[in-house]
Amino acid sequence: MANVKSRGAKASAYGLAGLLAVAALAGCGSDDKGDSGAAGKPSGSAAKPSDAAGESPSQVVQAANKNTTAAGSAKVKITTSVSAKGQSQTVTGSGVMDFEDGESKLTMEQAGQRLEQRVVDQVIYQKPPKGQGGLPGGKSWMKIDIEKLRASGAAGNSQVSDPTDSFAYSKAVSEKDVKKVGTENLSGVETTHYKVGLDIDKLAKGDAAQAKKLRAQLGETVPMDLWIDGKGVTRRQQIEMTAQPTGGAKDSGSANQGKVKVVMDFSAFGTDVDVDAPAAGDTVDVTDKVVKQAGQQKQQS
Repeated sequence: MANVKSRGAKASAYGLAGLLAVAALAGCGSDDKGDSGAAGKPSGSAAKPSDAAGESPSQVVQAANKNTTAAGSAKVKITTSVSAKGQSQTVTGSGVMDFEDGESKLTMEQAGQRLEQRVVDQVIYQKPPKGQGGLPGGKSWMKIDIEKLRASGAAGNSQVSDPTDSFAYSKAVSEKDVKKVGTENLSGVETTHYKVGLDIDKLAKGDAAQAKKLRAQLGETVPMDLWIDGKGVTRRQQIEMTAQPTGGAKDSGSANQGKVKVVMDFSAFGTDVDVDAPAAGDTVDVTDKVVKQAGQQKQQS
């Protein structure tokens, strides 16, 4: 959720949700369009989990992002928990998501407040609760240019999150230390649960300076859990991160560390995703304000 007006300490705590955008900051967001493939769309029926077709657990998890992207689209539920400086926030969201072009439509809730979010053509539109957001008269939607946000370097410190960026983490799973936990039933679908780690170099896409920065913030590895069905498609993705304060010395006991947990559940693959941008006359571009606010939060962290 974007916040143009300051909400004090509460906004400061939720600002750590920008850690979700580390993937975008590292350049592995939703701008890659070439992974769609030609695989058929998986059904919602219960399928036996498989790595029995001659594939190792490492091969299964390495292929999961590509297989899921090839499904085209899905219904998605997202739960994001953020804690920092003794405060915590939880944001839930549900809607639809197109894996190929990055479009999505979500209804998000935080502390009893509801917000509608759409992503169309690399632009995030957010409709805050009535009376919030500091919008000028006659405007009900905020517009945030994702590319401009990333280019500014503010993506990792803003309160704006593109769900395809969170999903894109699974492109960077490490080939090492893949652990098969066991089988689990998720809403009638049999899955295999794997524990993996994210490869920092893959997150940084070969950018040595960016990789160094990510290691300073997140450490050598970032744990991820994947629940993959019998067709090799991700049904649940969970990632937990602990970020060091930027510019400060590492201290595992520091109250200033930010912790983020993101759980994404996918279902109804191949569902229609019909997302339109709000009318131009009903929107106001707040990209510059979000960039400025993110910069202020970075200086305070």
